[in-house]
Amino acid sequence: MNKIGWLLVLLVGIAAVGLFTVPRRQSSAQPSLSGTVLRHQSVAPNFRLTDQFGRLISLAQFRGRPVVLTFLEAHCRETCPLVADKLHHAVDALSSKGHQVGVIVVSTDPAGDTIPAVRRFSRAHGMLSRWHYLIGTRRHLARVWHAYYIYAAPKNAPASLRDAHTSAIYLIDRQGRERVLVTGDPDERVLVRDLQILAGAGVTSASDAAPAPEVGHPAPDFNLTALHGAPIVLRAFRGKVVLVNFWATWCIPCRTEMPLLAGWYRKLRNRGFVIVGVDQQEGRGDVQAFTQRLRTPYPIALDSSGSVSALYNIVGLPTSFLLGPDGTIRSVHVGIVDSEYLRQQILPALREQPSG
Repeated sequence: MNKIGWLLVLLVGIAAVGLFTVPRRQSSAQPSLSGTVLRHQSVAPNFRLTDQFGRLISLAQFRGRPVVLTFLEAHCRETCPLVADKLHHAVDALSSKGHQVGVIVVSTDPAGDTIPAVRRFSRAHGMLSRWHYLIGTRRHLARVWHAYYIYAAPKNAPASLRDAHTSAIYLIDRQGRERVLVTGDPDERVLVRDLQILAGAGVTSASDAAPAPEVGHPAPDFNLTALHGAPIVLRAFRGKVVLVNFWATWCIPCRTEMPLLAGWYRKLRNRGFVIVGVDQQEGRGDVQAFTQRLRTPYPIALDSSGSVSALYNIVGLPTSFLLGPDGTIRSVHVGIVDSEYLRQQILPALREQPSG
């Protein structure tokens, strides 16, 4: 293949990453993630590779804390050193605030990224013991590249393109979901801020962090209209345990979930439990007929413009946010909640309510 052909292959690889991203709608009132948000928000594909110390490392072992996943090569003289330095500074900034973040580098140069080479590169950028630089055979690395839509030049690429690879950083949340993609030379401040939001660590009260739809942060406030016309203001429920449930009448899993939620609400509302159902951009008549048929007992808010769904970064239905009495998000659940969620999340939150 000639040089033009290889360039086309590289461009196609970069474009493939772009197919899975969408710019985030920003709100000046409620700070949230600032990078490019992944549409699917699916669980990041797991992998196991060897790091610079010969240890077998898997992505799954970092569940419970946010992860920076990037793709570099030790002999790169262009973007890779810049990314490494930005990661060093970001780790410094996060560590000073008590945040625990995992940093994983996957090699894009199977032949050149030997253990001595990646140790030299890691040491030069102050990251020898602060990240896991994963190496392996081309066959093993290619599986990871493919899973994350990364282009890396093949063995028979011309010398001018031998170092070519996609420059990408994935930010993965504590639940192991792909949340943000950063390409090229990252903005260090944006990187740190997004990781702080994903970490949710070191937050002792709702006033200690910016409102964001992430665990450990105050839930962004909203003011919507209920089915019967009265306003539903989220902050009015402070002091109670609140489940904010995003749904729609056309969502089949939502139909399965709603009778279960109704039962929980009837059983627990006298203990300070509230459910707020937020319908996504449907007409009042359709929603009212649907909820009357199901005899839904909890309040339903109409997000007619979709602005609240955007504020909460909703990408799939149903999605539920559990808020503690102080308005801080305790958990985020995508998909149908079940009795295990009641036992592990809701009941403990109710027991922690202040008496009186």
